[in-house]
Amino acid sequence: MSTATQGQMVKKFKWWWAWQDGMHERWLQTQARQGLHLRSTDPLGVLMTFERGEPAEVAYRWDYLAFNTDPAYTQLFVDAGWERVVDVAGWCCWRKPVINGKTPEIFTDTASKVRKYRRNLMIAVLSGLPLLVVAAMPPARQALLAEPRVGFLMGTCLLMLAYAVGGLARRICQLRAGGS
Repeated sequence: MSTATQGQMVKKFKWWWAWQDGMHERWLQTQARQGLHLRSTDPLGVLMTFERGEPAEVAYRWDYLAFNTDPAYTQLFVDAGWERVVDVAGWCCWRKPVINGKTPEIFTDTASKVRKYRRNLMIAVLSGLPLLVVAAMPPARQALLAEPRVGFLMGTCLLMLAYAVGGLARRICQLRAGGS
């Protein structure tokens, strides 16, 4: 790779849902093999900025923290050799080199994985409650029906919320049933 292309920033769009973090981690690892190393994301975590560099075998792992700001959390990962890459919408992305073909993991047991998705599910449900309450109130329903664009937007948000809650619940059930 020429020195002129190293250090160049590249933006890529990749939509993913919370229960698809494993798929997203593998995609980030593929980008690193191509010499694209994650540097930042937009507030939704779907428009990513990569720095072009040397191709490398690097594992990326997402953890859902919600509101955990305990410095001991970060120190635990740093002590284990992980680098904190980005924080977005309650999620934290870590990376660590793959050594001798062994991809490192941050969660090695099912119970920890389930807890991660349950935290995300709880925040999704809690954040959607005000929307559900407003949609259920008769005066609000009247207003939504009177203004179709607002009703469409609220309906779309409720559908996305239901899809997210369903996906997270399916992922939790899959893990509990012995899936990976």
